[in-house]
Amino acid sequence: MNEIETTENDGFVLLPAANGGSALVRQSQIAGARANGRDGAIVYAKCGPSIYTTATVTQLGRYLDAKTAEIRRD
Repeated sequence: MNEIETTENDGFVLLPAANGGSALVRQSQIAGARANGRDGAIVYAKCGPSIYTTATVTQLGRYLDAKTAEIRRD
C-alpha cells in the first residue's frame, strides 16, 4: 500500500494529548510507542513529531489490536 492509498482498517485514532486536548493520527502513520513514566506514552509517527499522550502503551496496544508477546524467563 502506498502512502496515498487507504483501507477501511486505516482510520484515525484520537489520542488524548498530555498537554490537554487531543491529537488525530492516522493508524498507518504510527511507527511505534514507548512508555513515558507515569505520564502515559510517547507515540512515534512515521513522519512528523512525536505525540505525547496520556494513554498508556497497554491502552494503545489494545486499541490497535496488537498481539502480546509470550516471553518467559529461563
